Amino acid sequence: MKNLLIRLLPGVLALCLTLSACGGGQSAQSYDPTATAKALLDSDAFSDTLDSLDKDTAAQMYGIDAATITDCAVYTSLSMGAEEIAVLTLTDEDAAKTAKAALDKRVSDQTAALESYMPGEVDKLNHAIVEQSGNTALLVVAADADAARSVLDGLN
Repeated sequence: MKNLLIRLLPGVLALCLTLSACGGGQSAQSYDPTATAKALLDSDAFSDTLDSLDKDTAAQMYGIDAATITDCAVYTSLSMGAEEIAVLTLTDEDAAKTAKAALDKRVSDQTAALESYMPGEVDKLNHAIVEQSGNTALLVVAADADAARSVLDGLN
């Protein structure tokens, strides 16, 4: 009997470790729209001047149901370039996943639109940061994607 317990012990320990790793973790960190946008705007990641958009305009631009957006900070380039920031807090994680898909589509649409008349902007879009974390969705298109990524990493 003692021999059986000794042989089962590694498997039981592995199972316990696996279960404890699943149960005690934190949920995904959500981005605060105002703080995230401010940190990005204060960084040196952008070469264009960005101006804010209201929730309804942003929802229409991204093709997202405005009723699912509970808070947001959205900034787009005044020069019609590709640079922009969108930090959206949504009603739940499913709405955030839907918003992320819309933000991915925005990047694709902008790439197609700008490649013929502003090809220099396409590289910014190729390095776009599009994420969904918890009930937030985020889009950052910056001149310096690495600098933007550093800002985001510093927030979480």
